[in-house]
Formats: sequence, C-alpha cells, structure tokens
Amino acid sequence: MYSRKQKNLTLKLCICALMSALYVGLDFLAFSISAPFGGTLKISFSGLPIIIVAVVFGPVWAGAVGFVGAFLGQMITYGFSLTTVLWVLPATFRGLVMGLLFILFKRSLKPYILGIETIISSLVVTALNSFAMYVDALIYKYPVTIFGIALVNRIIVGVFTAIIFAIIIPPIIKKVVPKIILR
Repeated sequence: MYSRKQKNLTLKLCICALMSALYVGLDFLAFSISAPFGGTLKISFSGLPIIIVAVVFGPVWAGAVGFVGAFLGQMITYGFSLTTVLWVLPATFRGLVMGLLFILFKRSLKPYILGIETIISSLVVTALNSFAMYVDALIYKYPVTIFGIALVNRIIVGVFTAIIFAIIIPPIIKKVVPKIILR
C-alpha cells in the first residue's frame, strides 16, 4: 500500500499538473490592447494558478507550475527557439518570488499583504518579460519598445492584475481549495 506521504505527493503532482494546464488555458484567453503612445499590452490572468500554488504549496511547487505552464504555452504557440527559456523564466520566477514572499509575510491571507506580494511578483515578471523582449529583438532583429511609456503601461497593467489577484485569492483559498491540501 501507499504511505500517506506518497499519497500527498501524488495529490500535489496532480493539482500542480492541473494548475499548469489552467495557466496555459488562461494564457490563451489573454487579450492584447493597443497601448497609448504605441505598442500593445497583454492582459492575462494566467498568473493566478501560479499564485494559488505558491500560497498552498510554496515557492518550489509554484515555480514548477510556472515553468511547466509557460513552457507548454511557448511550445504550443511558438515552438522551441533560442529565447524560449527567457520567455519561461517570468512565470517560473513569479512562483518562486510569490512563494517566498508569502512565507516571509507569515502566510497571511490579508488582501493588503497579498497585494504587496502580488505587486512585487508582477514587477519581477514585467522586468523579466521586458528583458526577454529585448533579447528576442536583438537576436531576431525586430524593433521593440520596452522602455519609456511602453514600460510604464506594462507596469500599470501588472499592478492592476496583481491587485485583482490579491482580492480574489483569499476566497479561492478558503472556499475552493480542499482542506486536505492546506498546510
């Protein structure tokens, strides 16, 4: 028979696989809008499964969900390229940063604490995505606007979605996540 530890690991793996798939689905539901002064902004809620896993299981599991979800999304949309890893890093780091901040802030589910954590993790994602855009543009020789107004717009969208995450995460954790997986 399986031990309780093996059953818990299996449960975590299954939930993280589902969350990775949810990441991919939410990423496909993202929409882009034309930003003021040029460029486009991608509005996505794909970070939500990563943040939920960070809160429930911690930074390593959340980083894995971000990595797997972003990698699958990249493979489905673009295939493998020289910069695939750079495009996967933001989601991976969202999980790691959010999980570590959640631990640092004593696992608080207060919306203002979650707001601080999600905003910081969103700023990390914005920085890493901007870096990926820059390197991608250098390698594939296309123009990209990542600084100035375009970066300000991306930061505003990141903060806005982070605040939404901070508001909806506590009810999700309290109502939807089964008691057996909460620490």
